[in-house]
Amino acid sequence: MKVEIKERQQTSGNKTLYLEYYEKGFRKRENLHLTIYPDTMRGARKLNKETYAKAQAIRSDRILNPPSFVVNRDEPKEKPEEDRTKTLTWLQWANDCVEYGIQEGNVEKQIGHKKTVCKRISEYLTLIKNEDILLKDVTNKHISGLYDYMRNHYRNEQQIKKDGGKLSPFSLMLFGQTINAMFNRAVRDELVRYNPVAGLDNLEGFPVPDTHREFLTPDELKRFLAVETATEQESIVQKAFGFSCMTGLRSSDMHLLKWSNIKPMGNGLCVHLLQKKTKRWVTVPLNEMALSLLPPRPENGSDDFIFKLVKKSDGIAKYVRRITEKAGIEGKDITYHCSRHTVATLAISSGADLSTVSKILGHKSTVCTEVYAKVSLEKKIEAVNLTDGVFD
Repeated sequence: MKVEIKERQQTSGNKTLYLEYYEKGFRKRENLHLTIYPDTMRGARKLNKETYAKAQAIRSDRILNPPSFVVNRDEPKEKPEEDRTKTLTWLQWANDCVEYGIQEGNVEKQIGHKKTVCKRISEYLTLIKNEDILLKDVTNKHISGLYDYMRNHYRNEQQIKKDGGKLSPFSLMLFGQTINAMFNRAVRDELVRYNPVAGLDNLEGFPVPDTHREFLTPDELKRFLAVETATEQESIVQKAFGFSCMTGLRSSDMHLLKWSNIKPMGNGLCVHLLQKKTKRWVTVPLNEMALSLLPPRPENGSDDFIFKLVKKSDGIAKYVRRITEKAGIEGKDITYHCSRHTVATLAISSGADLSTVSKILGHKSTVCTEVYAKVSLEKKIEAVNLTDGVFD
């Protein structure tokens, strides 16, 4: 039996891989649910290489353990791939998306979240006695019903003592984003014509929750960086925090930041790094402030870690709090993660658009970035209101 790896071009620009079996004049196909991305996408070459390796491993296994095809010449020819829409259920597609996430290297937390979403979809479909609804038949009414179930009926038994087990606005937002992403992918793969989530009105969907995000003002950041540190580790945390305030890098990324991640960009330098949390590449130009916070580069050219931070996050938090107190910054609970809030808020306040700030923070979409625009607007309103009564 001849077994070959084949590609199928998608309108999205991606390619899907399948195996084609040929023996004695008949052909059979097996969809591998593996995706090849365009080389123009960041990190695509490495990801595609790993995907092809998986496909080759499956092919080798099929050659050693060939499937038993029962060939009946009187049977109609195999249905084309497009007919998958006639049998693919909503729940099957949700589970397929989990497998895609595993193949594409999603972190364990993301995979766990997608699996939880699949469970909630299954529960809802069982409740409405429509477990076998096809993906192509899902409408905005079904999505609205699912969201109503999650908002008003589902309860997390592990948090039943807290607000009766209701999901937080943030958890609901993440749930909605995952459902939206699943249908966006289905549209790209031509399995559905449109995304039913787009048919919801504002009241039916899950908006970005109103959460308070602490950040430093330019004056507070200057005071933070001007503090005379008592120990070497305190100094490292101080400079690393300031660097994150200019670049938006998380503490987990700062632990991994090496000199090889500092690359030329135009007439200056930038950080080019694969984020640990999201597995997405981010490129951020370095301004004068960021460059001034970098330690001296090793003369021997060794690719060492730039900021040798203590490993435990609570140790870093201790130094951040200590420096904040020395700087006289009161009334704010400043953590290392506030550096990301700082760069986002300062950038938007200075006129940067949401799309640009989203790319700096490494967000997949601007939805998570919109909260900083609201913070900026509130500060503008607050500043304007300072003139109230002046001209009375």
